[in-house]
Amino acid sequence: MSATSHKSEGKLEIDSNGPWSSAWKIAAAVGALGLAGVGAGFASDPKRLAFSYLFAFMAFLTLGIGTLFFVVIQHISAAHWSVGIRRTAEFFMGGIPALIVLFLPLFALMQHFPQWEHYGHASSHGATAQAGHGAQQAGHGEHGQQAGHGEQAGHGERPSLHELETRGLHNVHHQTLEKKKLWFDKTFFFIRQAIYLFVWGWLSWRFFKLSTGQDKSKDKKVTVAMARSAPWSIALLALTLTFASFDWLMALEPAWYSTIFGVTIFAGGLVAAMAALILTGLGLKKAGYIGDAVNIEHFHDMGKLMFGFNCFWAYVCFSQFFLIWYASIPEETVFYHARWNENPAWQPVTMSLAVLHFAIPFVFLMSRNVKRRMNLLALGAITLLVMHVVEYYWLVLPMFKAGAHGAQAAASHGAEAHHSLPVSWMDLVSLLAVGGVYLAMVFKLMTQHKLIPVSDPRLERSKHHSN
Repeated sequence: MSATSHKSEGKLEIDSNGPWSSAWKIAAAVGALGLAGVGAGFASDPKRLAFSYLFAFMAFLTLGIGTLFFVVIQHISAAHWSVGIRRTAEFFMGGIPALIVLFLPLFALMQHFPQWEHYGHASSHGATAQAGHGAQQAGHGEHGQQAGHGEQAGHGERPSLHELETRGLHNVHHQTLEKKKLWFDKTFFFIRQAIYLFVWGWLSWRFFKLSTGQDKSKDKKVTVAMARSAPWSIALLALTLTFASFDWLMALEPAWYSTIFGVTIFAGGLVAAMAALILTGLGLKKAGYIGDAVNIEHFHDMGKLMFGFNCFWAYVCFSQFFLIWYASIPEETVFYHARWNENPAWQPVTMSLAVLHFAIPFVFLMSRNVKRRMNLLALGAITLLVMHVVEYYWLVLPMFKAGAHGAQAAASHGAEAHHSLPVSWMDLVSLLAVGGVYLAMVFKLMTQHKLIPVSDPRLERSKHHSN
């Protein structure tokens, strides 16, 4: 009887000789290899490395923040069904301190991003902006002559419609950048980053410490304390993730803006988080660690959440695209122009996000049967995790090919687009570095704590959850 009970409950912790005991060592070795590659990239081409590292870092950061969101949501809703799987999310959340350390190289590389090529020096914002975008108003060169004398200036020819449109867009671009000077002040920028890092680190540490501490104390008041912390924690996470995405992703096209951009980042992070929880939960269950504490009913619900958040991600992404397309305002369309017209090589990547991130998973995961068949559910989760990485490559790397002055400057100087994807070995080593170090901490935490919250008062009810 006791043997049967032990088998149904699982080991609930990773033993020293188990299949998961060395996972953190493998991840750490991969991370060390990746960091060596990052060092080589910094020595050979720091500008290219900057874009590769940013893409890899944001892909894993949004995954970590997504799991933290999941944990907080479970507490604010007093959910019982998710108690068994919540600890897995807490492990991924607990790896956020590693991401905070991995955040630091971005400061050493920040001067290579387009926004800092415009606002690179706090003491010369005006000069930088004028040098990059004010040549037409400076009164020298053929554009200045045309501005002062109309058709009689320059080459003596009437400017073409394309030249007039480019000149008008250039002026709007410059005016928009001028209005953002305060936001890109270096002191203000570093203060914001410190706030983001503190909030993410403190919240992840607090919820993880309370939850794992309850395993030993068995104090039910801990559950109440976490529930009371959840409302303001959600507000802090929403604000910091939104503004961090503005600072590091949306600002890659400094004059572009979208009020819904932060929501797309939040939604994508939750999709990746659910996919990671499904795959990790399946792995732990297959190894016999969690027994029936997490069963098919829990995986079914996680599949539903993954499906739902993916639909939400598609909705907000389409809303952003549709509003920009419908308004057709040049300074807004530059984001999609860089990923479709400027370099046609990005078109298949753009289409893959629509097809493989939404259309096929939508049809595939809609079925209840698929969400209750673990091999098929795992396939859907793997697909969405891969597309999560592809999405951040699509968000970051098009701006590298735009050149040293951004997409607008390249267009105004008549630069020719390179009709190929900017694939580099630095993309791979950056993924290995960030992912390896982050997952090493996640897996290390798994070896140090119980795999489910054994003292949570709602655990027994969670074990008997059914759909």
